[in-house]
Amino acid sequence: MIHYSCDRCKRELDPVEDLRYVLKIEVEAAMEPISEGDLDDDRDHLMEIEDILERADDDLNEAIGEDIYQRRRFDLCPDCYRKFAKNPLGQDLKLTLGFSQN
Repeated sequence: MIHYSCDRCKRELDPVEDLRYVLKIEVEAAMEPISEGDLDDDRDHLMEIEDILERADDDLNEAIGEDIYQRRRFDLCPDCYRKFAKNPLGQDLKLTLGFSQN
């Protein structure tokens, strides 16, 4: 039997009884396009990118590091999912106070 736990609060999740959420995150570096004056006509850049992406799953591949591409998967319990959905980037939420106009 497969055992699940929430990756945020570490609560055990029963696969039959408990609802769990699977969060998949994919992060890739974004680069500005190369200007036409900087192009090297002898290189096939699309072919180079295709070759790198084909080898992306290879653990020995040094061409794509964690600073270029990451794919992650997390299991969340309902409580942690609601917290994540309210603040997915984990930003500090500022408390706003309302004062009367006395």
